[in-house]
Amino acid sequence: MRSDILRSEKGGYNKTDVLTKIDALNALLMMAEEGVDSSKIMPELEKVRQRPISREKDGFFGTIGFYVEDTDNYIADLEGQIAAALASAR
Repeated sequence: MRSDILRSEKGGYNKTDVLTKIDALNALLMMAEEGVDSSKIMPELEKVRQRPISREKDGFFGTIGFYVEDTDNYIADLEGQIAAALASAR
């Protein structure tokens, strides 16, 4: 993942949660591109989708996290790539 894609903001998504979710999605994308059966990928994809992403504290003493809109778009793009890879494997 290129680090310049996700901007930072005070009170954004927790960076550890985001990176954990993105790593899991990337692993599923690699599996889909390698032709692993979708019946094995889809349950794992649903588990990854259900993982919560916590928010950092906002305000004066807030913590810096990943920009929410950038993160949501990036994750949606990864899920789209997984769907495309699964569709092309059929």
